[in-house]
Amino acid sequence: MANNQITLEVSGRKFRTSKSVLSVSPYFEGLLNRWEDGADLQADGSYCVDADANTFEHLLSFMRRPSRFPLYWTRKDGFDYALYSRVEAEADYFMLEGLRNWIKQRKYLQAVVTVSRIDSAMKDQRLVGDVVIEKYVVRKAGHVLCPLAWHHDVRNDCWRDEDCRKAMMANGLPMSSAQDELLVAVTEFHFNNEILVNDSL
Repeated sequence: MANNQITLEVSGRKFRTSKSVLSVSPYFEGLLNRWEDGADLQADGSYCVDADANTFEHLLSFMRRPSRFPLYWTRKDGFDYALYSRVEAEADYFMLEGLRNWIKQRKYLQAVVTVSRIDSAMKDQRLVGDVVIEKYVVRKAGHVLCPLAWHHDVRNDCWRDEDCRKAMMANGLPMSSAQDELLVAVTEFHFNNEILVNDSL
């Protein structure tokens, strides 16, 4: 195995990489020594690795660039907890302790902070960074109209006033018409890229 290139067969998928990349993992470092004499070499020139191919793909990406931990997050779905769990298990098996511990301590949760708020007046506001703005029209119920032409915020206020109470019993308590209000939902995403840096190297 004088050539630095190596092909791995993982659950039917082929991954071409280099011995130096695999040496990031103590597990593979031991295997590479064993493979030097051609042990376990398959007929097609690849070496078999017993792992889930889809998860191993992420592990190999980390070994290629071990200076940064992976961020499995999207605006739509948030963090991919299932993928983090699978990668943690494989990192433990392949002895990538730094990656395993980083995921186990759930450090990735510090990489993205989501702040949401409802705003009815977006005028003259400047939003910086990664922001999602959604607008909704909300129909608000009408307010109570006092039979004696006074406005009350609470229906019971009319009952507390004797004149209002008499007028209400005679005429009922009408409501003003419903009104539409524009509400703006603002979601801001703040990224902390420093948490992704692998400073254990």
